[in-house]
Amino acid sequence: MILSKTKAITRRPFAVLDIGSSKICCMIGEADGAGGVRLLGHGTHASAGIRGGEVSELEALSTVIGKTVQAAERDAGISVTSVTAVAPGGTPFSSICKKSVKLSDAVVRRRDIDRLMARSDNGNIPENYQPMHLQTLQYGLDDVRGIADPRGMRGTNLSVDYTLVCGLRTSLANLSEALALNHLETDRFLHSAYASGLACLSAEERDLGSVIVDMGGGTTSIAIFMEGKLVYVDTIKIGGNRVTTDIARILSTPLADAERLKAIDGSVMPTDITGVAPDSLREVVRLGRSDNITIPALGTTTEVAGQTIERNLLSAIIRPRIEEILELLHGRMERARMEHTAGSRYVLTGGASQLTGLADLFAKQAKKSVGLGRPIGIAGLDEDSSGPGFAASIGALIHVSRIEENDPTDRQTRTLPHGPFERIGAWLRDNL
Repeated sequence: MILSKTKAITRRPFAVLDIGSSKICCMIGEADGAGGVRLLGHGTHASAGIRGGEVSELEALSTVIGKTVQAAERDAGISVTSVTAVAPGGTPFSSICKKSVKLSDAVVRRRDIDRLMARSDNGNIPENYQPMHLQTLQYGLDDVRGIADPRGMRGTNLSVDYTLVCGLRTSLANLSEALALNHLETDRFLHSAYASGLACLSAEERDLGSVIVDMGGGTTSIAIFMEGKLVYVDTIKIGGNRVTTDIARILSTPLADAERLKAIDGSVMPTDITGVAPDSLREVVRLGRSDNITIPALGTTTEVAGQTIERNLLSAIIRPRIEEILELLHGRMERARMEHTAGSRYVLTGGASQLTGLADLFAKQAKKSVGLGRPIGIAGLDEDSSGPGFAASIGALIHVSRIEENDPTDRQTRTLPHGPFERIGAWLRDNL
């Protein structure tokens, strides 16, 4: 008898929480019954207690999480007891792994896949790390590879190739603790760039090979998709906030004004009257253009006139930091031997991706096709919650809406319970 391949998708409402260094966003959604997901409510709050994707002050982070989740609950008209946590930090590590099992009989059944996925991954997990996300790439039966779903097929040995994403145990435990202080359980962790890829890349882009670059305030995360599957993730602890700090320090202006300068007047591709981009601050000053910006000096009020700078000086402050981010990302991919796997398509998203000229600089430096990604595929989004800064939250909703009931892959990356009663409950859920 061949087992049914009908997927049982969870229909009840679920919540995701994107924990970023600039903002924290909670979204509550539900599967719409037609393969999509509908947004029921959302809440957003400025971050506190987190820096570079890591918890820096637990109480402050817990307070902000509580306010964010409460705002989403009021908007949706329902309460939640658990969330899927989306995080760029935790010093993520990814690898492509393989494991196999001998079949109990000649026909592959669901229990064989469960047994295969339950096999220990200890040899693939670095010390002090724990699994965040696992995605199957392909199954194999004996010498046959490239099988999408082996159920009902015949063979002797069943194997699976999969991408394993792990995070530092201490980092993830502290994020879980911030949630627990608000009486929230952590269902699972997702890497933010993976989630953004689900929201911003079309199925064809993921199939042909694309790189999603999620630029947040405190981190920049990257995920590589190939043949529709996730094959690599990484994070560097530099984001848009570092650019803001550079502007504030060099120009001696308040951080709030530096952020406004970056968003409104900033660009990474400055040009002089000849159309040539300047290469240094000295060259910018020499140009003598009349395209000036007046900014308040540090310690002055808005009524007091500040200094006047040329617009190209601002660009020359911004560009080196963006080039550093590009170099670090490229270096990480080279060390992981993923630079050729990445394909020829880069898609930028995240709150810091809206900087003028960013896509042009990426295209020039990487010699790739570069586009700006906006999240799609969610019903109920308004203009305030549909920008690039919400890509990870929306992608997480898409991921959770597609999880099958008792999915063996999801069970293997479910957040490990801490207390004895939680461990007993987890064992009962998995075995009864």
